[in-house]
Amino acid sequence: MLRVIRMKKIVLLLLLALLLAGFFAFRQFTAAHATVASPDGVVRLNFFIQHGQLNYAVTFSNKPVIELSPMNLTVDGKNLSEGVRFEARQSYQRNENYATRGVHSFATDHCNGMTIMVGQGTTQYTLEARVFDDGIAFRAIVPGASDASRVPDEKTIFTLPEGATVWYHGLAGHYEGSYKQKAVADVTNGEWAAPPLTFQLPDGNGYASITEAVLKDYAGMAFQADGNNGFVTRLGNEQPVNNPFLHDYSAAEAKRLAIPASVTGAITTPWRVVMVGADLNTLVNCDIPMSLSPPPDAQLFPNGIHTDWIKPGRAVWCWLDGGQRTPEGMKEFSRMAGELGFEYTVVDAFWDDWTDEQIRDLVEYAKARGVGIWLWRHAADVKDATE
Repeated sequence: MLRVIRMKKIVLLLLLALLLAGFFAFRQFTAAHATVASPDGVVRLNFFIQHGQLNYAVTFSNKPVIELSPMNLTVDGKNLSEGVRFEARQSYQRNENYATRGVHSFATDHCNGMTIMVGQGTTQYTLEARVFDDGIAFRAIVPGASDASRVPDEKTIFTLPEGATVWYHGLAGHYEGSYKQKAVADVTNGEWAAPPLTFQLPDGNGYASITEAVLKDYAGMAFQADGNNGFVTRLGNEQPVNNPFLHDYSAAEAKRLAIPASVTGAITTPWRVVMVGADLNTLVNCDIPMSLSPPPDAQLFPNGIHTDWIKPGRAVWCWLDGGQRTPEGMKEFSRMAGELGFEYTVVDAFWDDWTDEQIRDLVEYAKARGVGIWLWRHAADVKDATE
């Protein structure tokens, strides 16, 4: 009888030990894992710490959009994504409407967010995430003294699922490059891609596009393929100088681009954005970049988007379309703009050689067809060196 009681005690102690071990294992797992889901639960952004390395992944309808990929943020050469831990987290929600322009007049900023305090030794910084029904966004905020200048860098990877089809163009033509379509497996190591980088998920399970938002006091990003379905973030100083820049600026100015950009005070990276949806229409109507952006400066734009002198519209431009670069040629463009229902014609830099009478004649011709005229001038001709 005593033996049976002892055996029961031993079994109970073993069960208790297993439960405690499972509990602490669960605690350890959740301390190294954080998930933010969209309001409708379809899109998920997952953060993982594996062997001290900060990683992330994105899913849509339980299908991978971005496979498990390492995040890599460095400051003054120190990688803040290695040897890290999650110290605290705080969830929040946003749900508001605001006026906008483009394919619709009102947008909805509806998302679930989370701020995660990341620790590395005695260093702490914030990882912030927001997940919408049509995509995700994340950024890092590294505190710093107002008089301290530091150099950030990123090598975060966006690993696409096997079988994805990608559309992209390189950096040779800047934003005017021609897009090419490839299976992601056929994108070779070292190829460059400018955002937005758009791709179709395997088996027709949707579309996604990678870009950035709130690019301020920070270098712009591009991507370089790693040959393993991944696109590595590269900041401006590592990007090859493109032909339009070399055409418009000096070689000395091009060399300046190779110097990493420093940031004084707190370092706030731009939002890294992955828009995702069942079809391309979802990407076209996605408001995530605008929802992440601050409202217009009230001092400069007291009426915000309703500022009366801002009149956006569509325009025709002869830069890539050819045509005669003469007053008569621009009249022809303006005629076509009117027939298309476009609001403007952009006249390239060749108008500098025209007389006032020629410019006035073009403006009146276009106005009679409901079309406004924009005269293009290079920024170098109008910037003030003292500003």
